[in-house]
Amino acid sequence: MKQKSVTLETAKWLRKRRFNEPVVAHYDVNGKWCETTPDGEPECWNSPSHDASPRRKVYAAPDLATAQQWVREKKHFDVLVDREYFCGKVGKYYAKVIRLRDGVMSETGKYRAYERALEAGILKALRSM
Repeated sequence: MKQKSVTLETAKWLRKRRFNEPVVAHYDVNGKWCETTPDGEPECWNSPSHDASPRRKVYAAPDLATAQQWVREKKHFDVLVDREYFCGKVGKYYAKVIRLRDGVMSETGKYRAYERALEAGILKALRSM
């Protein structure tokens, strides 16, 4: 099963919150998807050739599980995805974001896909730091 990576918006928020873990994919400054070469450098930089430090022009794009684990371990927010049930019928997914420091909980909107709810929960945790 292929892991789904975070979107560009979440990647920008991860960078803003100092995410610094090794990943296999990046977004460049224009939002173009870049795979990582065997030496660990992204294949496309999309930056001027005179720029001495192109690494600051990319956003790390971890898979959702890695982002969820990083948010829990480094920023102390737990993101849990649940599904609504009503009268024996299964509904849509939503995420609960719990700040582990004091137990404050909030919820995201409802989504048809588990991955979308997880991404929304991660993004909500990153925005509330």
